[in-house]
Amino acid sequence: MQKKIIVLAIAAAFSVPAFAADYAVYGIADVAVANIQASGTKGDTIVTTGGLAGSRIGVKGSEDLGNGMKASVAMEYSLNVTDSAGVGSARQEMLALAGDFGTVAGGYLQTTGYDFSRFDPTAGSLVTPLGNITSKSFMIGNQAALKRAASALAYISPEMGGVTVALNYSADAAGGLGNVGLADTSVAEKGTAYLASVNYLSGPLAFAIVHASYTAASTAAVAATANSWDLAGVAVGYTKAVAAKVGAKTTETALGGSYDLGVAKISATYQTNKVDTANDANNVMSVSALAPVGPGSVAVSYAKATMTANGADTDASGMTAAWLQGLNKTTTFYAAYSNMSQGSATNAYSVAGNAVGGKVAAGTGSSMIALGLNKKF
Repeated sequence: MQKKIIVLAIAAAFSVPAFAADYAVYGIADVAVANIQASGTKGDTIVTTGGLAGSRIGVKGSEDLGNGMKASVAMEYSLNVTDSAGVGSARQEMLALAGDFGTVAGGYLQTTGYDFSRFDPTAGSLVTPLGNITSKSFMIGNQAALKRAASALAYISPEMGGVTVALNYSADAAGGLGNVGLADTSVAEKGTAYLASVNYLSGPLAFAIVHASYTAASTAAVAATANSWDLAGVAVGYTKAVAAKVGAKTTETALGGSYDLGVAKISATYQTNKVDTANDANNVMSVSALAPVGPGSVAVSYAKATMTANGADTDASGMTAAWLQGLNKTTTFYAAYSNMSQGSATNAYSVAGNAVGGKVAAGTGSSMIALGLNKKF
């Protein structure tokens, strides 16, 4: 009842026309106490948000249009419940139309690359080793570059014998058109992205393959001015045209699967990422298990990356063990231990993702113990 009152108040404030539709306010509040230790920097105990899942708030609704069709909308924004900043950046701003043909959506979307994270039981948390790795250099995953896309379109097919197909396109994957306007005849200074996936779910077995392609922003053709000198030593200017440069193209393929044995759900992933302007090939794999134990459940996860950039040792690996205690259907207490290690030529990888990344001495490691409470509403 309280949620419906809030939604009605929001609608009235913005003079939204009334029509027969179902709306709901939803979200997650997550607070954790974490002790972080890392070589090359001072350890600390912090109070933070998003220990198990990112805090958020959203409004979603749907309306039956008749003839088997339905229109839906979702507006979701991040929260940091440990400071006074209020509502943060968008996680999703989506308008969709669904019917027998499937679902078509547009806006700022969570992509099929984000959905791939269902094979990581610690996805979206501070203690996910796979997420801590894929947040650097990779495109597919809960914390990877193409988990969300701006100016995006999506199509999701109907379920066909356990199989669904999803297609995503972003006309502006870099998130902003910059100075390029409709009248600009130069090379478009924006990044574009395509994602496609095939997903299978039947009984205890789930499998997915996701392919992503991202073309970085191009550089428009310009005229460069340089100097030469005459016999008297006087500078003489001349102009040289510089051709437009097409942005680098990155491709990535991810395979993931899970099987529910009853006593435990086992998951595994493999991803490979390549850039067409380099010989680099970055690979990452993970294995995870989620098992009910007594009144709660145990989650364990291991991830390892092989990074070939410049032939240097920039590999990384990490593991997590977590206890999840459901206090009721919407409230979970959790305790987790996580550690990350990295190659001698990098300091990019650490526990807690970007909160510690880059502050750890190259070739060393970091660890974290976290206790927290997660509440869905």
